[in-house]
Amino acid sequence: MLTAALPLASPLWAQDMDAFWRATCERLAAEPMETPVESVTEARPSRKFKVTLRRPGDVRVRAWPALVLGNWIFPVLLMLIVTHSDAATSATMQDLTIRDEQRGIDIDCRIQLPEGRQKVPLIVFSHGFGADRTAFTPIAQHWADHGFVVISPSHRDGFGKSKGKDGGLPAGGLPALIKNAVHKIENRVGDIAFIFDSLDLLTAKIPALKDRIDRGRIGVAGHSLGAYTTMLVGGVTADLGEVKARSFKDERVRCILLISAQGTGQQGLTETSWAHLTIPMLAVTGSLDQGAGGQNAEWKKEPFKFSAAGDKYLVFIEGANHVSFGGAIPGTITDAVKAGTLAFWNAYLKEDAAAKTSLSKGTVLTAWPTTARIESK
Repeated sequence: MLTAALPLASPLWAQDMDAFWRATCERLAAEPMETPVESVTEARPSRKFKVTLRRPGDVRVRAWPALVLGNWIFPVLLMLIVTHSDAATSATMQDLTIRDEQRGIDIDCRIQLPEGRQKVPLIVFSHGFGADRTAFTPIAQHWADHGFVVISPSHRDGFGKSKGKDGGLPAGGLPALIKNAVHKIENRVGDIAFIFDSLDLLTAKIPALKDRIDRGRIGVAGHSLGAYTTMLVGGVTADLGEVKARSFKDERVRCILLISAQGTGQQGLTETSWAHLTIPMLAVTGSLDQGAGGQNAEWKKEPFKFSAAGDKYLVFIEGANHVSFGGAIPGTITDAVKAGTLAFWNAYLKEDAAAKTSLSKGTVLTAWPTTARIESK
């Protein structure tokens, strides 16, 4: 917990308090607090006029006058208590299987549902090659805790789904990624589309989902091969087989979040692949992040580099490698991933203006000045 004192003009009369708080909240939203701050003694007024303001990056601000006596408010000192919280609510998690009759396959899913009854945005998360629905559970849980339904399907190239007749897993690295690439990509994109098409089916299996998903606010996220899948459903094109600039764009997707995505020269991506990406995008990578072909972090930045300006962001984390982003290990990298990604979802799935400002100005990552930074265009 951090506490700070912020001098503000106090209202003279108690009946002016409502206007005073509105102005205060507007100022706090426009001017996020800087750190570090000094510890001060907590005020204990006889009557508190308290407000809680959600800040980007899991910061909550509580404020009240230090002393109230009758109808007069004497002090000009506003006490602030700023707390960093990992969870706004407690989300529930459930695993289930749904059947795609048209393709003749079962899809295992992990669903994380925030508490409450209001409609909330939907995020579909696509895991990397060899993983499954359990990948990035701590990060998905964080999103769900802050008011998003998160659905994570297991693709058939995931662990336990990609075994050959001999029972062995396919070779790792780039050879495994490009083997039957077109078929693999079509299946992955098909899985995402089927999730969108099956929200009624999911609701039938999980009654708590009834009237919870806002189908007009859908985002897709993914890691590694899942980031590639995410790019494709978001509108990025790829040269696949004999088809140049093939598009898998799904108009239901409102924004995309890429974690350790691919650059040019692999899986059909070219410098013009991002030319038709018109929706908001956040890409996340790190200084030790490498591609399946040994490409370095500069290559991982190319989705941001080659995308057109307008609601595009890049979070870069020093010391983060390909498997650092999933939240399994608490610490600076996980905290930065949580803060940056949540601000992006809040900005573009909840129309949170303060969250968008924190992305464009970079203030969402100021708690980690030597580790994480954000670029925007």
